[in-house]
Amino acid sequence: MSVIGLWLVAVTATLSLFVWQLIFLLSITKSIVVCLIAESLFFVAWFFYWTVIYPLYLTPFHHLPTPASRSILTGNQNGLFTENSWDVARRVSQTVPNSGLIRYYVAMSNERILVTNTRALSDVLTNHSHDFGKSNLAKFALKRLTGNGLGFLEGNEHKVHRKNLMPAFTRKHVKELTPIFWDKAMEMVKGMEAEVRCGKDTSTQGTGIVEINDWATRATLDIIGIAGFGYDFGTLHNPSNEIGQQYKKMFLEPSTAFNWLELLGNYIDFRFLMTLPVKKNRDLTAGSNFMREIAKKVIRERRHELFQRTTSEAGNMKNTKKDIITTALASDCFTDDQLVDHVMAFLVAGHESTATAFEWAMYELSRRPEMQKRVRDEVRTYLPSPSAGGVKTISFESVPYLKAVCNEVLRLYPFLPFATRVAEKDTWIADQFVPKGTIVAYAAHISNRDSELWSGPALDAFDPERWMEPGKESSGGANSNYAMLTFSAGPKSCIGEAWTRAELPCLVGAMVGSFEIELVEGKQADGTVYPTADFKMGKVLKSRDGVFVRLRRLDDW
Repeated sequence: MSVIGLWLVAVTATLSLFVWQLIFLLSITKSIVVCLIAESLFFVAWFFYWTVIYPLYLTPFHHLPTPASRSILTGNQNGLFTENSWDVARRVSQTVPNSGLIRYYVAMSNERILVTNTRALSDVLTNHSHDFGKSNLAKFALKRLTGNGLGFLEGNEHKVHRKNLMPAFTRKHVKELTPIFWDKAMEMVKGMEAEVRCGKDTSTQGTGIVEINDWATRATLDIIGIAGFGYDFGTLHNPSNEIGQQYKKMFLEPSTAFNWLELLGNYIDFRFLMTLPVKKNRDLTAGSNFMREIAKKVIRERRHELFQRTTSEAGNMKNTKKDIITTALASDCFTDDQLVDHVMAFLVAGHESTATAFEWAMYELSRRPEMQKRVRDEVRTYLPSPSAGGVKTISFESVPYLKAVCNEVLRLYPFLPFATRVAEKDTWIADQFVPKGTIVAYAAHISNRDSELWSGPALDAFDPERWMEPGKESSGGANSNYAMLTFSAGPKSCIGEAWTRAELPCLVGAMVGSFEIELVEGKQADGTVYPTADFKMGKVLKSRDGVFVRLRRLDDW
């Protein structure tokens, strides 16, 4: 236990004794008062050490460039929980001249080392990637959902598991799943049509207003159910079914209290609070256990099916289901418990990311009718119409502008725009010694918009044309593997990248091919006020209050 953790225990004990004496003895002993004074002085000394003495004189990174001024309470932030971490990091990277590493501070003067160039990024993400891990609090919080999923494995164990999971996530295998993506995207469109018909927006015949993220979340959850589990969760058809409700319990928005715990967790181990029998913890545990039981059931069924097929057809796997569980089981490298953990990790990580990217794609296209029409013309010419049944495959090679739009969304709106890692042992970054326990930060929000790593037009602007130039269709003009960190990089990069790159065009194509889309913000003719699309405070690039659009159904497709 840390020094401040022991202090907290001592203060709790002293205050408990103080209250007991006050209530039952109606007096306070001198020793209690002395203890409280001593503990208060200790806290002041501890606070002064970490906010003044250490940053000014004792940090091993004293020679690294740092912002000119710093608040003791808020560090280099403009306030407590008023500015997103990725905005702080980008502002620091743009205002502090550096050679790849910057020392900066967040609330309570907690030190961070910001990685800004490709050499330093290559050390953190590739060369020494197994020297860095998530914080103890983050590990504990996520493990309640995913168990020992791929993101928590290290060293050779990580390499072996990733290698054996990879066949389920190759581009070739994901391409075989695209008909599922397309069918569910079309089911989402039909659901939106029904909502439009029943909606209150009657300003124009055949139009209606919908909130994007709710529909996208349900669509991507159902897609993961079928393509990942071979199990239709059915939330597009019935959003209030038990699976949908239990799944929501796993993703309660972090409260202000959690933000404080995470901040103070750099000094005090608060993991025990996540085991207390309060409602949030009970709901999260119940939701996680419910989804794990479904995963266990499906795994048992798929294992039985594989056994029957291999014994009855002499190992013929041609007609085996294509879902992730079946593909992973075919490798015969995982126990059921290991596979449950991996499935839960993918369920947690792979569902919200595509839904959020789709939300921002609709935001950008709904403001740009000319882009929207160009995508629509491609989609209606080359992709299956809603009336086309039995779609066998979806090819995106014939829709380059749709691909360019999706690539630009993924560049400009990375789901995790900022990340921190903790050095789990003494290591090195760009010839800089980094002691164990150092918190290292890097940001897709910086790299994805870095003019040193990208050529072409203004990098803060949404411009799919950067992906249409000859020879730049795959790179967008990036000159480094570390220029686009939407899916991270190196041996711990996102294993589901190919999945998102195939799923997102299906959702965008089905939507734009079916509707004319217009962004809705502010006060409308009927008096309804809709929020302005903006980023939510937190760790992911979600909208604060949703993205609302007016849809007009288009026929003749």
